[in-house]
Amino acid sequence: MPRFFEWKNMIFFMPRALSALPVTLLIVFVATLSGLAVGLLLAFPRLEKVPVLSQLCQALVSFIRGTPILIQMFIVYYALPMLLLRIGINITRWDKLYFIYITYGINTGAYFSEIIRSSILSVPKSQQDAASAVGLTRTQSYVRIIIPQSVVIAIPSLGTSMTSLLQDTSLAFALGILDVIGRVRALGSITSRILEGYVAAAFIFIILTFALEKFFGYIEMKTRRQAQPALSGGYST
Repeated sequence: MPRFFEWKNMIFFMPRALSALPVTLLIVFVATLSGLAVGLLLAFPRLEKVPVLSQLCQALVSFIRGTPILIQMFIVYYALPMLLLRIGINITRWDKLYFIYITYGINTGAYFSEIIRSSILSVPKSQQDAASAVGLTRTQSYVRIIIPQSVVIAIPSLGTSMTSLLQDTSLAFALGILDVIGRVRALGSITSRILEGYVAAAFIFIILTFALEKFFGYIEMKTRRQAQPALSGGYST
């Protein structure tokens, strides 16, 4: 009778799971960059209270934050190609990884938009009033005064969101993507030893999460030190 858990099998799984790590990291990287772009596009209409567009952005953010990412993945994979075919765009031959990028980019963007919006709203209004008083335009106020201060506020939440994103990539296997979890499941179906594979994957994600938390902790410490003189002295001409 085979043992419940054998370390030698986990040692077998570990290097093979690690070989798929670049796919997982690439999903996180692409989703982070696209999520920042989507987050900005969703946040600023709401910050500036743009009629209609603000309500549409709020509805989209509420839908994305209120539904599981697995459902969003299937909507993007099955519904998006059908919708685009109606206007003559055929993406049915796209690699499945592109649909993963779109799904995670939009999902991450919705969460980033709330982080961006709340961090900008956290900047004291006196800073914005001072910028207007010295003749800065709204765009200049954002670039020179508001955004640099809001970045310091946003970093801890961005770190938490990216940690969740890293862990959520484990669902990419649902579309047949051979990331870390996908590779473990594929090997498990061949060897019939799936438990050791999941334990190996757990170790990988624990180490990555720890490294990510340490990285954002370091970035937060550095940015707070650099911003402290400006924050304590306020805006001056």
